Amino acid sequence: MHYIAVLYERTQQSRAAAAADIKLRGYNLATWVPADFLRLPVYALAYALCPKFRDIYFEWVKKRSRQPTWERYQGRVIDEVYKLIHLKCEKYASATRSRDFALYSYLLSAQEEILGDAKNRHRSALSAINPPPSEEEIEAFDKGLKKIITFEAEITSAFMNFEIARLRDASPNRVFREHFDFNTNLSLGAKNQGFTSPAIPDFVYRHEVIGDIKSGAWQRFFEYTVIAYALAYEEHTQRNMNYGAILHVQLPNNRLVPAHYEADIIYLDDSRRRKFLAMRNRKLEIITEGIDPGKPDNPSECTGCFFYSDCWGEGSG
Repeated sequence: MHYIAVLYERTQQSRAAAAADIKLRGYNLATWVPADFLRLPVYALAYALCPKFRDIYFEWVKKRSRQPTWERYQGRVIDEVYKLIHLKCEKYASATRSRDFALYSYLLSAQEEILGDAKNRHRSALSAINPPPSEEEIEAFDKGLKKIITFEAEITSAFMNFEIARLRDASPNRVFREHFDFNTNLSLGAKNQGFTSPAIPDFVYRHEVIGDIKSGAWQRFFEYTVIAYALAYEEHTQRNMNYGAILHVQLPNNRLVPAHYEADIIYLDDSRRRKFLAMRNRKLEIITEGIDPGKPDNPSECTGCFFYSDCWGEGSG
């Protein structure tokens, strides 16, 4: 997650805020849903693998639960690891003097504790996966999580050591709060956006960038999640949110660091917002009115969908 702070510093000059160009704000009536529409979690409204949105019909109208999968479990644990790294760094920086500052060593020594806490919080999801992951898959995933911890330790400690070396009276606590000002537990109420409460983004950076952590294969709809959270943030706080960060992480076996090829900070302009709002409204219409939107035109559009067999299996509709 601290990778986003470094990315923010490197790209700051290239981002010219044009807040006046954005009209579709979360606090504007033009973005609100009708009062009689049902409310759904952000993830349900932002996930857009199915071009017809029939998956949301199966899950929320027909009440067919998505069963836990190895991929979803990995995503949840990765999210947890990033948040625990941040909290560890924050606590260490607040309690350590400059002359004793050794964040890299500290995080590596806390590696097993971070992994244990992250996995324990999602232990029930792991036990519900059928068929369960193999020992080889679990071992490979653990190695990948350690890559995340090591990489975040390297970039965070290097950045902070640079500032401590540059400033005569540098305080680790002050430096950390200035450059790694992340909120990882911000609860937002945004019923007018059609979201159940609370809506909790993965992180908010400096109250300027709202972010989401994604893993697995890159999907074209990932940006919808940060747009949704930006609208929720604006409704809840009555403040503008112009930028969203997608921290896309993959854990390749052929390198010692996680891959962030697609990670980016994007400008949440009206064009992006308009696409999300149209999708959100259609989904809420399907749920509220119980509409079956029908299956997509081609099964090739449905790769990876949990409800693939409902549309394309034997006897499906």
